[in-house]
Amino acid sequence: MTYTIQRPEIYEILDSKTNKIVYGCDQEWYTTKWQRVSGCGPTVATNMVLYILKKQYSTRAEYVELMRDVRKYVTPTIGGVNRTSMFYRGLARCFSNNGYPMDYRYLNVPRKGHRPSFDQIIEFINYALTHDCPVAFLNLHNGKVVNLESWHWTLIIESFLDKENDQQSVTILDNGEKKTIDLKQWYDNTANDGGFVYFANLK
Repeated sequence: MTYTIQRPEIYEILDSKTNKIVYGCDQEWYTTKWQRVSGCGPTVATNMVLYILKKQYSTRAEYVELMRDVRKYVTPTIGGVNRTSMFYRGLARCFSNNGYPMDYRYLNVPRKGHRPSFDQIIEFINYALTHDCPVAFLNLHNGKVVNLESWHWTLIIESFLDKENDQQSVTILDNGEKKTIDLKQWYDNTANDGGFVYFANLK
C-alpha cells in the first residue's frame, strides 16, 4: 500500500533562474556559503511551511525570502540542526509568531539503546501522510544508503512497500530533487542518531 500527501504538485517549482522544474526548495539557493553548507534543516522546514500553508510563488527570489525568514527560527549552529528538538521548537515558534498555531509530533531514533522498532517508525510516517502531513527526516549517518547524504535533513512525501525488491521505501525531497530510498536499510545500518518530525494544522 502507498501512503502519500494529497497535493505533491505544490512542490513542483519552476525555477525562474534555470527555467527547470525542481521539487521543493534547494539549500543551494541561499546566498552565502555558510547558509548553503548548513541549510538543509531550514530548507526542509521551509518546505513544510509551503505545504501546510499551501503556498506557491512565481519566482525563486520569493522562495528564498521565505527560506531566510524560516532560518531565523530553525537556525543552524556549528553542528547544523542536529537534533529534532532544534527543528520542531524553532518551527513551532515560526508558525506561532506568524499567526498559525500548529501541533507537532516527533520520533527520535537513537543509534543504540531504546530505539523504536522499524514498524513503529513506519506507523509514525504513514499516520502523518494519511493526515496529509509531510515528514521531516533527520539522519546523522546514511546507513549505507548510497543516495542519502549523512548529517542531513530531507522531507518524506510518500511511503510504500516495494514488493519487487522486498523493501520499505520512502520518497523524499532533497535539494530540489525527488529520490526514493530504502528506509529499512538506513534503520538497520545507521551508525548515528536520527529522527522524524511532522506538523499538523490546528485550525
